[in-house]
Amino acid sequence: NGLRDLLPKALIPVTLSLAGLDPTKPVHQVTREERRVLGRIIKGVPLAITGSLPLAAAIVTAGGVDLKEVDPRTMESRLVKGLYLAGEVLDIDGYTGGYNLQAAFSTGWLAGRAAAE
Repeated sequence: NGLRDLLPKALIPVTLSLAGLDPTKPVHQVTREERRVLGRIIKGVPLAITGSLPLAAAIVTAGGVDLKEVDPRTMESRLVKGLYLAGEVLDIDGYTGGYNLQAAFSTGWLAGRAAAE
C-alpha cells in the first residue's frame, strides 16, 4: 500500500475508511479525486490527544542535553570537563527503526573511548 511510508500502520485502514477507499485497490488505480480526498483527510483530520502511556512504554524520549554543549568527537560536556554523555541523555530524536539505537551505540562508543584515554 502506498501509505506505509506516510502513516503509522494502525492508521492506514482508518484513513482509507474515512476516504471511502478500498484497501485492496492498487495504487496506480487511485483516481486524482481519490488522492485529493485522501490528502485532505491526512492533512486535516482533527485528532484529540487524550493522554499518554507511562514512560516505561515509550519507544523514544525527547529532550536532553543540547548537542551544542557536547564535543562531537569525544562526547565530553563542554560545560563539565570529564563528564561524557551518550544515548538518550542527549537531545537526539530519530525515527524509530534503529536510528535511536544506532545513536546510542555510536555516542556510547565515542564517549567510552574518550573517557578511557
